[in-house]
Amino acid sequence: MRLLLAILLSAVISLTLLNAREYKFTSEQELQKIYSSTISSHFYKQKLHYFSTTNALKIAYKIFPAKNAKATIVIASGRAESMLKYKELIYDLNQNSYSVYILDHRGQGYSDRLLDDSQLGHIDDFFDYVLDLKYFVKRIVPKDKKMILFAHSMGGTVASLYAQTYKRDFDALVLHSPMHQPTLLSNYLVGFVCHLAQKYKTNPYSYVFTKRSYDDTKHEFEGNRFTHSKIRFELTKSSYEKEPRTKVGGPSTHWLAQACIWSKASVQNADKIEIPILLLQAGDEMVVNNKAQEEFCENAAQKCQLKRFEGAYHEMFVEKDSIRKEVLSEMLDFISKISR
Repeated sequence: MRLLLAILLSAVISLTLLNAREYKFTSEQELQKIYSSTISSHFYKQKLHYFSTTNALKIAYKIFPAKNAKATIVIASGRAESMLKYKELIYDLNQNSYSVYILDHRGQGYSDRLLDDSQLGHIDDFFDYVLDLKYFVKRIVPKDKKMILFAHSMGGTVASLYAQTYKRDFDALVLHSPMHQPTLLSNYLVGFVCHLAQKYKTNPYSYVFTKRSYDDTKHEFEGNRFTHSKIRFELTKSSYEKEPRTKVGGPSTHWLAQACIWSKASVQNADKIEIPILLLQAGDEMVVNNKAQEEFCENAAQKCQLKRFEGAYHEMFVEKDSIRKEVLSEMLDFISKISR
């Protein structure tokens, strides 16, 4: 009898591992046909909500429930991004039975801007992003399922700081190309540039270096540092063109100074995180510093798994199919273990 039970258990485990990567993902080939009719429709079907911060800023969010959800995934997006960019990812997560809650950070997307120049990416205090996320999680996101925090780029700093401060709000953390240190001119000069940004703040409300407001002509696929998928690049660009109020240009000098300070703190305090972490690293990263990600994982020790994807650019969730499928499968394998 024991032998039979052992055989059955082994068969179940093998079947589970075999099916672990049988997920539902959209492909580049079908995107042109279904993006407007299915994916965008799925996104706009859910109402745009707002909550107000203590200083009366309106923060935009959407809720995408899944039937018989396995877990709840909260998304913290990158700098200058809107939830518009996450349409396909949200759709795929719902298709795989995960509910999704997403907000636009203050100063970007559908949320209120902080300055008269709505194109300038600005923040007064970087930790305000964390406090906004805390309000969202505490007041709006239900706690009836396992809670996963998924964060991309700048959102990775926000999520890391969040997990270090509010240690038991989430059951796991997925960091996707996290900005544990921005890349400024080059990885070798980032420390020097951060020092200058913090020391010489002649005009905190000016665009940093050569950056300007959002310019459609500069958002071309050729030579971009974000994705190898032309169809996904063009669909994202089109989404912003249709909703110009969500556009944001370059960051302010004060945003840069704050990002330098807080991204460094997020790495130094990684050991304070008490939940499992999956860090998804792009092999051909040109937007953030991979060495800082590796230092973060080393500081978090056994709690952090780092998975590197060779040939991938910064935005792996909108990459070409061969990369995107592998990245998202790795992510859902990790989450499924947590949700079980």
